[in-house]
Amino acid sequence: MWIVLMLALLVILVGIDFYYGHKRMISLEKPPFRAKGDMQFLSTGYHLFDALFEDVKNAEHYIHMQFYIFRDDELGTELCQLLRKKAQEGVEVRLLVDYLGSRTINKQTIADLTQAGVHFQYSNKPGFPFFLYRINHRNHRKITVVDGVLGFIGGYNVGNEYLGKNTKFGDWRDYHLRLEGPIVSGLENAFIADWNLASGEEIQPTCWTNKETATSHNKDFMLVGSNGKTAYRFFYEKIQRSRKSIFIGSPYFIPGKKMNGALLRALQRGVSVTLLVPMHPDHPFVQEASYRYLEPLLQAGAVIYQFHEGFYHSKVLIFDEAWCDIGTANFDFRSFFFNDEINCIITDKNDIQEVKKGIESDLARSEKLTIQRLEKTQTLWVRLKEGIAFILSPML
Repeated sequence: MWIVLMLALLVILVGIDFYYGHKRMISLEKPPFRAKGDMQFLSTGYHLFDALFEDVKNAEHYIHMQFYIFRDDELGTELCQLLRKKAQEGVEVRLLVDYLGSRTINKQTIADLTQAGVHFQYSNKPGFPFFLYRINHRNHRKITVVDGVLGFIGGYNVGNEYLGKNTKFGDWRDYHLRLEGPIVSGLENAFIADWNLASGEEIQPTCWTNKETATSHNKDFMLVGSNGKTAYRFFYEKIQRSRKSIFIGSPYFIPGKKMNGALLRALQRGVSVTLLVPMHPDHPFVQEASYRYLEPLLQAGAVIYQFHEGFYHSKVLIFDEAWCDIGTANFDFRSFFFNDEINCIITDKNDIQEVKKGIESDLARSEKLTIQRLEKTQTLWVRLKEGIAFILSPML
């Protein structure tokens, strides 16, 4: 009897911890940020890090950098060396990484950074209140702002695998954006909010003041930040309003019953739905968790591709050829409800076409999934894993 009561009390305490922890985080969400700007689409790790390193080298005032994963490998070491050098030159450098995502960073690496003058912080360090929720909650944002005029956002982290140097994954497919213009202020605001929350400081974002440069950027952009609510609502609304086509590229496809229902209803009203997901997963159970959502979509007429020449990690959505979303949010429970995310919305037709060229290149290296091929994978062991994955899906 006492054991049952203790277990019931434990379940109640965990529920309270998660409920109020989640409530606190979503209270921090801000409305979407709209501004003018320009973008460069970066679809390989080499293109991204060549551009990132060059802009960091040319920084004159400050560098604000945030990643979910930051590894102590060849790429991470090279970037740390550059950040130390810029700090020693008098440039203000702040580096913010997620505590769990970047838990392998060596203490000596952090000491070397801080000794050189780099300001270093972890997001989401375990602590009270809401200890259990904070362990599960992750800051998945990838933001870099240089001097308030250049910014980076997308799916790449810092590690050798993102350059395709990990033989387990092979070629790593991801999308990132280099932004210029007033829209960079939105990235700055997001970084500063996360930095202040992690550090307890109250530094203020740098305002956009270069009016001459600002007027030279005439494309509309929108940044959508999420702490566990906004990303889900935004995607759901866009699916509901789509009239012609929906494209979703994501490494993890675990949308949940309601979101998958919205996709099924889109198919019923004649909207074409195309998905691009990896053929080979990088985490256990994530592929099995996706099966119960992929199967009804296939049966309803969705076209699903599996990328097989490496690992597909891009996060991209296109609605009716008019709205393109590139950012950090995956199409899964974790990004929808448990992560800090930030996505960039593109509406310029030429920019969307450039992104589509990258997608078409990845589709050419993919295989179309059929009902027959999916059914062949449904062995007893896979069915068992699928059941386990369904239970674990909110945590994957």
